[in-house]
Amino acid sequence: MELITERLKIIPLTLQQFKLLLDGIDKLEKELKLSASNECLDGDTQEAMEGLYQEAVKNKERYFWYTNWQIILKSENKAIGSACFMKCPDENGEVEIGYGINSTYQNNGYMTEAAQSICEWAISQHDVSIISAETEKDNIASHRVLQKCGMEKYKETDEEIWWRMKVAE
Repeated sequence: MELITERLKIIPLTLQQFKLLLDGIDKLEKELKLSASNECLDGDTQEAMEGLYQEAVKNKERYFWYTNWQIILKSENKAIGSACFMKCPDENGEVEIGYGINSTYQNNGYMTEAAQSICEWAISQHDVSIISAETEKDNIASHRVLQKCGMEKYKETDEEIWWRMKVAE
């Protein structure tokens, strides 16, 4: 499966591809025949992705909710970012999205385009009624992405803001 937008191709990684990502982005790029991004996962992201990978292995039948979704810029055939869900929908039908984009590609609308597409996919799943996200309070660019996806603030602390969108019934 792939999600296709005007400028992007978004691929939910298979378990094998996800493992390659954890072994090094360059290995995944070779497997997917992508141009080299010369990126690597920072320590926190690596740790988070390893946890998600373990959950994906345990939940193979629902791995879309645990895998990394690679965001590929079609014009360059290059991975420019990624997104993921933190787990499968809970008993309330809520699923949380997380994402990031390589600094070179920020402020071009790519993350909004990708997030909208991934949210549309999630909404189309029968067991999803709420999509949520958490951002750092000072991450204005991420706030704009979520607002453009139709999310609204519902909780705020000194450091974070939580966002959500309820699916129309």
